[in-house]
Amino acid sequence: MKLLSAIAIAIAAALTVTAAPAFAADPLQDCVELSAQHVVRRAGDGAVAVRDGDQYYRAEMRYGCNDLGYSAKLKISTDKQENRLCPQGSKLITQRDYCAISRVEKIDEQAFKRYIKR
Repeated sequence: MKLLSAIAIAIAAALTVTAAPAFAADPLQDCVELSAQHVVRRAGDGAVAVRDGDQYYRAEMRYGCNDLGYSAKLKISTDKQENRLCPQGSKLITQRDYCAISRVEKIDEQAFKRYIKR
């Protein structure tokens, strides 16, 4: 019985390690100028996912964003420059409010698709 438990634990650990790269994300290092065709989509209660051509990002809000679930228009701005996404100082602008972005990560297309389904 102990052998079966040890095997089950080993399999669970292996699956966890194998799945980890699918959720890996790199912190954004420099500001990015988003094209006019970029898309900003809700990615949970306190984050958005951004697609700009073949580049993908996930931005988390410092204190959440109350209007995120209700706003049809989402824009990103840094220092009053629309369509500029930076590791620090960016804001998500909703129809009625703005929310401070605290963290931006580069993600892949699969992660983008997972986040916008939430």
